Amino acid sequence: MFKTFRISFRLRIAYRVNSILYSLKQLPLLKRWLPGALYASRALKGFALVIALLWEVLTVFLNNGLYLGVCMLLPMQMLLLPVDAFAHIYFFLTIAGALCNCRVFDPTKDKYYAIILMRMDAKNYTIAQHIYTVLRVLVGTESFLLVGVWFLQLPLWLCLLPFGVVAAKTLSVAWSLFRFEKSGFVRNENSPVRVVWGTIALCFLFAYGALPLRVFLPSVLVAGSALLSVVLSLFAFGYLLSYRSYRPLAQQLLGQKTAALRVNIDAIKDENFKKNISEDQSITSQKRGYAYFNELFIKRHQRLLWRYAKRIALIALALFLVGGIALYQFPQAHGEVRQLLMTYLPYCIFLVYSFHSGKSVVQAMFRNCDHSMLTYSFYRRKEVILSLFRLRLFDVIRINLLPALVLGIGYASLLFICDPSNLWTCLMVIVCVVGSSILFSIHFLACYYLLQPYNEATETKSSTYGIVMAVTYLICFAFIYLRMDVWLFGTLMIAFSLVYGIVAYLLIGRYAYRTFRLRN
Repeated sequence: MFKTFRISFRLRIAYRVNSILYSLKQLPLLKRWLPGALYASRALKGFALVIALLWEVLTVFLNNGLYLGVCMLLPMQMLLLPVDAFAHIYFFLTIAGALCNCRVFDPTKDKYYAIILMRMDAKNYTIAQHIYTVLRVLVGTESFLLVGVWFLQLPLWLCLLPFGVVAAKTLSVAWSLFRFEKSGFVRNENSPVRVVWGTIALCFLFAYGALPLRVFLPSVLVAGSALLSVVLSLFAFGYLLSYRSYRPLAQQLLGQKTAALRVNIDAIKDENFKKNISEDQSITSQKRGYAYFNELFIKRHQRLLWRYAKRIALIALALFLVGGIALYQFPQAHGEVRQLLMTYLPYCIFLVYSFHSGKSVVQAMFRNCDHSMLTYSFYRRKEVILSLFRLRLFDVIRINLLPALVLGIGYASLLFICDPSNLWTCLMVIVCVVGSSILFSIHFLACYYLLQPYNEATETKSSTYGIVMAVTYLICFAFIYLRMDVWLFGTLMIAFSLVYGIVAYLLIGRYAYRTFRLRN
C-alpha cells in the first residue's frame, strides 16, 4: 500500500509541477522570457517542484487554520461566546464535512490517471488516499488546537475533536461503499443529492442558529460522540480493508466506458447540467438580436442559474429568523448586539463574496453557450461583446440580488429590533449589501471577458485569472478584521462600486475583443 501511495503522490506532484509551469508561461510579464522548451528545463522544473511540495505542506495548515479561525473562533469572538460554542459548531460541521468532503468519491484527474490509465490497484490506492486525507486534517487541526491550548488557554479536551473528524469521515466512506455494494448507488462529491444538501443546510442551521440563543450541546456529549465515533471507525476501517468492489466503483465514478479524460470527467457533470436545462420548445422571446439570444439562454437555463442563489437565500432567511426570535426573547442583549452590528458590517462583504454565484453563473454561460459561439469571429467583435456584457450583467445582478436582499434586509432587521430609532442606518445597510453584490457581479463578469480562463473542457487555464481570484479572496477576507462606522463604510462601498463599474466597462470595450477567446 505504501508503494501505491508513493507512486500516486509522485503522480499528483508531477501533475501540479506541469500546471505550475503552464501557469508561469501564461503570465503576461513572464511568457516572453521563459524558454520555449519550458517543460524540459531542469532549473524551472526544480523550482516548480519546490513550489508544489511547499504548497502541499502549506495547505495542510492553511486550510485547517482558516477553517478553525473563520468557522469557530471568529463567531466566538464576535458574540463573546464560551468554549462550549466551539465544540457545538465543530460537532455539526463535522457531520456536514463527513457528507461532502471525504475525497474518496471525488472524480479527480490524478485518480483517473492512477486507477484507469495506469491500472493501479484500486483498493490500495483508495485506502492510501483516504488515510492521507484524514492525516492531513488531523495534523493540521491538532497543530492549531495545541497552539490554542497553549496561548489562548483553550481546554485540552478540544484536541480530542479532530479524532472525531477522522472517525466521521471513515464511517461516511464505509457507509457509501456499503450502499454501492447493496444498491449500486455511486456517491459523487461533485454533485451531492438533495438529501445531502438538506442535511448540510440543517447542520449549518443548528451550528450557528443556536449561537444568539447561547444554547449549546453539552461538551460532555460532544466529546463522548467523538470517542464513540473513534471506536466505531475501527470496525468501519476493517470493512474498508475487506471491501472488494473498489475497481467497479472507480470505473463507474470515473466513467471508464469512454476513451478520453475530458469526456469521462465531464460526463458526470453534463448529466447534472442537462437535468437543469429546459427542453420546452415553446420558450420564446419578443426581443430582437442579441437580446433575443440572451433571453432564450436565460429562460432555458433558469433552473441551473438560480438554483444556488435560492438555496443560499433560504438558508440565510432561516438563520435571520432564528436570530430575530432570539433577540425578541432576550431584550437584555439588544445593546451588545447593536454595537456588534454597527461595527461588523464589513464582515458582510466577505459573506456576500463567499456566497456570490457570479463565478458559477459565468462558467455556466461559457459551458452552455460561449464555448461554441467563440468559434465564430463575429462573436468577438467589440459591439457584440459590449452588448452581451450589458445584457448578462443585468442577469447576473438579478440572480444574486435575491440572496443579497435577504442578507441586507435580515441584517438591517436585527439592527432595527435592537434600535428602532435607527431606521436610516438600517436602510444604508441594505443599500451597502446590495451595492456589494452588484460590485461582485461586475467583477466576476468583467474578469471573465477580460481574462477568459476556460478551455473547451471548462478547465481554468489562465494563471492571471487565478491570481486575480486569489487576490480578490484575500481582500474580502481582510474585511473581516475591518471595523468602520456603517455610514462611512456604506458611502465608500457605493462610490467604489460606481467607479469600478465604469472602469470595467471601458476596459472591456478596449481589450475584450482580444482576450475573449477559447483557451488551448
